[in-house]
Amino acid sequence: MLNNITNIQKQDIMKNTMNIFSRTLIAAAFLFTVSLGAFANNNTDKTTQRAREAVENASPDDWYTLAKAAEKCIAKKVNLKEAAEWLNKSLAIHESAFNLRVKGDYYVHNKLPEKALEYYSKSIRVGKLEDPSYMDADTQEKILTLVRQLG
Repeated sequence: MLNNITNIQKQDIMKNTMNIFSRTLIAAAFLFTVSLGAFANNNTDKTTQRAREAVENASPDDWYTLAKAAEKCIAKKVNLKEAAEWLNKSLAIHESAFNLRVKGDYYVHNKLPEKALEYYSKSIRVGKLEDPSYMDADTQEKILTLVRQLG
């Protein structure tokens, strides 16, 4: 029976087979890409969602919640634009050692070491003004690292 198939018919069968195979391969690649994107966004969405919920439930003058939400987003490297907005609002309400340090972290993440150094230093200064016995070894280490990096 196969011997009775002409060359043209064989070529048509091969073309149809290749078309089906190509379409199947493209569909599988698309589904794989979409599923990877869905898993990656779930982690991002959880951090962003929790931070947004905290900010939405906070009182209008709650500078700490704004800064904490920004800190979480910066640590996970997600939702950085909104995190910057939260930080600016937090700093407008009250400048503290905490939100100034978080602003320094934001600048480190955005590869602006001079600005980061400025905010880390201000964080230490504000902390000392609020409490003369204030110590923040973590921020001091970050300052030292940036000074060495900047030369």
